[in-house]
Amino acid sequence: MRSGFARSLLDLFSRIGIILLCLLLIAIGEWLPWMPAVQRFQEAHSPINQALTGITLAMITLGVLLLAFTQFLVRVPESRLETKARPFKAKGILKRPGSFFSGIFISAGFSDEARMWRVRKAFRDGEWWSVPRWRRLTLMMLGAILLFYGLFGLLFLLSPPGLKFLLFLVVVYATGRSIYAFMVDRPFRNDGGIG
Repeated sequence: MRSGFARSLLDLFSRIGIILLCLLLIAIGEWLPWMPAVQRFQEAHSPINQALTGITLAMITLGVLLLAFTQFLVRVPESRLETKARPFKAKGILKRPGSFFSGIFISAGFSDEARMWRVRKAFRDGEWWSVPRWRRLTLMMLGAILLFYGLFGLLFLLSPPGLKFLLFLVVVYATGRSIYAFMVDRPFRNDGGIG
């Protein structure tokens, strides 16, 4: 078993390695001839760049709205919710040092999780829109996907060629891993069809 110092030293070396890998990928992106060509294309076609920027900003906005308000739009039966996750509404004044808020407070937190095989089954069986739990989860997944691709798309449009290459690799890796997990995840023997 490693001591605390050895673990922190390994953690430090790991972080330094990740930073060096990112810098290497940025340098490779600057060196590749097709990445500066993408940059020149963007600079030469300003209307296309503006349209893509508008699309990515719309994706970000819609993703944030879906993530923020799906919990209010889709009602799931109370038996699925834990007591700490039930919506509440209160009136009053909140005064603390450095802040002031007066009005109606509304909150509706929730906690839900599902394995990829169960999400796949919900899509296959049509539960993704007919069952409130899966409808909420589907809208939240759609919001997360829009936010992810919108943010990375905007960063891609605004960054220099080396960072474009790094962002491209990150998006391809995350997309590939998600698709792989979605395709190969299987239920455990003790799952019993729940998830």
